[in-house]
Amino acid sequence: MNMSKLKVKNFGPITTGFTENDGFMDFRKVTVFIGNQGSGKSSVAKLFSTMSWLEKALFQGRVTQDYVTKYNRFVKEYCAYQNLKNYFRDDTVIEYRGRAYTLIYRDRKLEVYEILRLSGMKTPEYKVPQIMYVPAERNFLSAVDEPDKLKGLPKSLVTFWEELRQAQRELPADFLLPIGNVRFTFDKSNKISRLVGQTAGNVPYRLRLSEASSGFQSFVPLLLVSRYLAGSISREHDASRSELSGEVLQKLRVRIAQILADDKLSLEVQQQALEALSSQFRNEVFFNIVEEPEQNLFPKSQQVILYQLLEFANATPGNELVLTTHSPYIINYLTLAIKAHEVKRVINISKQNDKLQRRLAEIVPDNAAVIAEDVVVYELSETGKISLLPMYDGLPSDDNDLNEALGATNARFSDLLEIEQYAQQG
Repeated sequence: MNMSKLKVKNFGPITTGFTENDGFMDFRKVTVFIGNQGSGKSSVAKLFSTMSWLEKALFQGRVTQDYVTKYNRFVKEYCAYQNLKNYFRDDTVIEYRGRAYTLIYRDRKLEVYEILRLSGMKTPEYKVPQIMYVPAERNFLSAVDEPDKLKGLPKSLVTFWEELRQAQRELPADFLLPIGNVRFTFDKSNKISRLVGQTAGNVPYRLRLSEASSGFQSFVPLLLVSRYLAGSISREHDASRSELSGEVLQKLRVRIAQILADDKLSLEVQQQALEALSSQFRNEVFFNIVEEPEQNLFPKSQQVILYQLLEFANATPGNELVLTTHSPYIINYLTLAIKAHEVKRVINISKQNDKLQRRLAEIVPDNAAVIAEDVVVYELSETGKISLLPMYDGLPSDDNDLNEALGATNARFSDLLEIEQYAQQG
């Protein structure tokens, strides 16, 4: 399945943008953005989220091309949702090439081109995505008991909260978290989230999530929402979870009535038409766009959450995971997941299959392994340039700003030892 492409120039901190492939960044099963604060990682991720949502809304008929292209609504309404309104300049260029639509913003206006629809029927190249943007501010939702009563929250955070609330409702009564042998419980009647566990001295404790460590406050909402939405995607997924408005439902009913009333269509053709129409409103894949999955987490816990996210991405063909990160550990653990897939392929022809498979699973869970060709890492610089991180033998290069920062620390420590040695000799 062809993946989406995005070109971004002269937008916020981004100037020249991506310097290869005519400026287009490919989005694959796993797409990662690294770079310093303020380099534009989240800006690109938010644009991808916005463009993907617009493509979906256009495909489903929830908005029209005429509506989204007039009165600068793209900037004032859709990009303002992600607080991107003030990132635009007179020379901003944004081009999104999706599976159903191409959207181009230039000369301060948006153009929309339909590329995959044929007579109102869905083509197999486009799969309707459930799109979730997981903001870095998610831990705020854990720090307060009733965030829905607060005013002035960012719209993207409110959307995430709504999905978190639904995920909490549908969780098992006693859910074991993959970090710290801690259980999560949700009091549905009082709407209170709690963590239940034991200290190192086997002393039991029961805390509200708002009283827990910042790592749990960041990790738990991300895990619950990602798990819930990834699990909700299936071919038999109920169309009622497709965020349909009353107006769109009415349009859907009218179109169904028109198909059934058309005497020129055979029963077989009518059935095919109805199936194609209903598929337009059924989420088939999951786009999980996560800011800083490592937030407030110990390196080992970063590994756990990354592998959980990779398992969710692997759960359904066509799922995508987009990450922004400041953590060198995330890249290193991703490298292990890629290598694990290569090793798994070798193990499959080995006579020691079971034994080696168990050893491999102790390093990388089987469902978290990813193919090298399904992964791409982009590095954003402080000069507004975006570069493709090289892959060597299918693995992300160590030559990146995150690893260089670690190397610089080691070099500085060596300098300190050298100064100490000279001081002792003097």
